[in-house]
Amino acid sequence: MGQVKNFFAGRWGMIGVGAFIGVLAALLQKLGNPGNMGICVACFERDIAGAVGLHRAAVVQYMRPEIIGFVLGSLRIDDVIIELFQRKKI
Repeated sequence: MGQVKNFFAGRWGMIGVGAFIGVLAALLQKLGNPGNMGICVACFERDIAGAVGLHRAAVVQYMRPEIIGFVLGSLRIDDVIIELFQRKKI
């Protein structure tokens, strides 16, 4: 696991993660997100606020599925990391 950690801390790890996020943003736009969104945190916050009823702009009152995916994916990764720490593998 130490080699993976060192990889992501280096130049090529950062370039790789940046490229992955760029491809993901382009893919989200291709699959139906509006052209100006991709992965837009401000847009996500606006949409979440509308979904829970904090504003009444009808256009943005929905919970976007990628937000749910990000949250559930983050929780799952956290569970895996905690499990690895408990087993002393990290």
